Amino acid sequence: MKNFLDFVNSGEHFSYVLSSYFIVFLILFLIFITSSIKTKKLEKEFASLSKNEAKK
Repeated sequence: MKNFLDFVNSGEHFSYVLSSYFIVFLILFLIFITSSIKTKKLEKEFASLSKNEAKK
């Protein structure tokens, strides 16, 4: 715990920590967007298949 407090209080590596958090959140945001797009595409395909199956 003492090492962590020394790290937080030093401020030397603050820019590296912020940039790494920014990169991680950017990657998470991109993953969320791509999965959302793929989910919508699959929902449309499922609705189409359900409609075709109901016609039979």
